[in-house]
Amino acid sequence: MFKLQTCAALTALACSGLALADGVPQFAGDPVIVTAGRIAQPLSKTLADATVITRDEIEESGAQTLQQVLSRQAAVTIASNGGPGTTSSIFMRGTNNSHTVVLVDGMRISSATSGTTAIQNIPLEQIERIEILRGPASSLYGADAIGGVIQIFTRKGEGAPRFNAGFEAGSRGTGKLTAGVDGKSGNTAYSLQLSHAQSNGFSAKSSKNEFGYNPDKDGYRNDGYAANVTQTLAPGHDLTLRLFQTFARADFDQNLVGQDWTDTRLTGQSLESRNRFTDLWTSTLRFSHSQDKQETFSDAAGGQRNSLYQTTQNEWTWQNDLTTAWGNFVLGATHNDQKVESSDLFTKNTRAQYAGFATYQLEKGKSLLQASLRRDHDDQFGGKTTGKLDYGYRFADGWLARVGYGTAYKAPTFNDLYYPPTDMPKYNYHYRSNPNLKPESSLNSELALVYSKNASRFSLTAFHNQVSDLIASTTTADGIDTRINVSRATIRGLTLEGATMVAGVDLGANLTLLDARDDGTGHRLERRPRQSANFTASKELGKWTLGAEQQIVSRRYDDPVNTESKALHGYGVTNAFANYRFAKSWTATARVDNLFDREYETAYGYNTGGLGAFIGVRYSQ
Repeated sequence: MFKLQTCAALTALACSGLALADGVPQFAGDPVIVTAGRIAQPLSKTLADATVITRDEIEESGAQTLQQVLSRQAAVTIASNGGPGTTSSIFMRGTNNSHTVVLVDGMRISSATSGTTAIQNIPLEQIERIEILRGPASSLYGADAIGGVIQIFTRKGEGAPRFNAGFEAGSRGTGKLTAGVDGKSGNTAYSLQLSHAQSNGFSAKSSKNEFGYNPDKDGYRNDGYAANVTQTLAPGHDLTLRLFQTFARADFDQNLVGQDWTDTRLTGQSLESRNRFTDLWTSTLRFSHSQDKQETFSDAAGGQRNSLYQTTQNEWTWQNDLTTAWGNFVLGATHNDQKVESSDLFTKNTRAQYAGFATYQLEKGKSLLQASLRRDHDDQFGGKTTGKLDYGYRFADGWLARVGYGTAYKAPTFNDLYYPPTDMPKYNYHYRSNPNLKPESSLNSELALVYSKNASRFSLTAFHNQVSDLIASTTTADGIDTRINVSRATIRGLTLEGATMVAGVDLGANLTLLDARDDGTGHRLERRPRQSANFTASKELGKWTLGAEQQIVSRRYDDPVNTESKALHGYGVTNAFANYRFAKSWTATARVDNLFDREYETAYGYNTGGLGAFIGVRYSQ
């Protein structure tokens, strides 16, 4: 599909600003990241493979969905089962889709049956900032963070009241409306953001799909809001209420005639008390309630509901940040209750999880150190201890070399453990659950070299991850696929990232080389490309900002046995965008996706959008 040498050369070109003179324009500031250590710290001092994506970057690109934004990032692969609103999967650093934790303002809004978050239904318009933490993070965030963590922050209020609004229309009947306000009045900060999106879509499945192909268009609709209020009770003492909800309806193909659709509702509410008791001690106590509800319907059933899967989570978190002369400490505890409601019978539908965690950060001369330790207890499978240790050395101006080692784990889902029940007749199901499953475990080590100075940032990261007790299916003597813990998988990779400015053009690039294999069979893990690369370029010309993106993904397999007939061919997709600031607070936007109308797949038998054009106008006070 493409030459690796060419990608490497282009990436090196994009990073060439490392040698530019001091006269190159400076970055606006060193981004701050919270996810990498559970406390705010400069990105330049973070001992992790991390990325911060700002609201300005999202708006400038004109991206339509969260999946588009994430797919441009290093070591992140997105696979979608069709068009807008259809199921999307995240493969971070070659790990499984269920190995990435997704947080919204610190809350897990996910399905305990599938073990994933419906990222396709999180509106991009609600997002203020995205933080990506790659690598093992269970010692910070508990179960499932083998591949990493993606944390989404919704908008918050500060300063004088500001209003925003937007309208967009485009190909395939796409339409978007957004409106919001944020600000601070006296001791009260507030933010409210509303969004609506819809699309006529296209057929989710292609004719080569063996199950339920229907050539009709599969549309999508999403309505959502995000709101938060922070009341300062006294200097250093804040009480914050956060509300988040989206309701989405997405058509999909299951029956040969008529329409099938899924209704998904994601909700999250949290109440947080943040108290700075002394200059050395800040305590945060938060209660969050979240829900993932998914229902399917079909014309074939007369519009009646076919299935219901609903996960409800109630979580308490107490975190204490301590600043001392010997370094910074984070000490905390969490308790999470999960409940599953379903139209099908589960042997067990509740579980409780408890955890205690500690993090330590030290900056001493040219050395940086971060260590974290966590003990989780799950009433389904018992206890699990994870840890991580990172060391960095700033050997020259702007340069940081770091080394890290960490462990992580993934808890079996309710589907893995209890669905379908083992006493059900085998002819009712073609697979079987296993209540004796153990958690999956991983051992990850990595080396990295980072440069950050002036208008340039560069990083080279090598990682090696061994995942043991993988949960997979095997066919037993009675012909039923049964969930079991298998041996292990080994994932090796290298990522190269760069950003700089050359002749007034902002350039960015990343290249990921990946070898992810099942150690028992030697087969490559499905949907993981061995090579992928992304390139972006943008330039301001007076009131105009013009830009382009190029995404390149190599050949992959769509099944665990690497069947040639189900291979996914490599592809290259080009997008272009433009923004025109025609008044002080007004911007006209335009974006063209898949400029050359390439045909490609991210999941076997599922279509992707061809050439698409979108225009809009945005008001931001």
